Amino acid sequence: MTPEYNHSVPAGLKNALDFVYAEWANKVAGFVSYGVTGSIRAVEHLRLILAELQVATVRAQLTLNSYTDFENFYVFKPTGQHEETLNTVFDQVVSWGTALQAVR
Repeated sequence: MTPEYNHSVPAGLKNALDFVYAEWANKVAGFVSYGVTGSIRAVEHLRLILAELQVATVRAQLTLNSYTDFENFYVFKPTGQHEETLNTVFDQVVSWGTALQAVR
């Protein structure tokens, strides 16, 4: 899960990913992001970063809007659509993770 800061990922997340560089090879990642625009730009940058770490990223992602998906910007109010989208993300992560086991 990532928020968006200055149209990209937070520096702490980038640093954490770089710190354990080798451990990411041939893994898979799915995305849950939140922000005013659902943090889609941060995920775009994160996909590029993860590609350099040899991480396969799935196409589906759950984007949460700070205005419409949270009450007073703090209390998450999930809907059936959120659950359906998250299940799709998980299904894709499991599928790709299974396929990449042979490479690891």
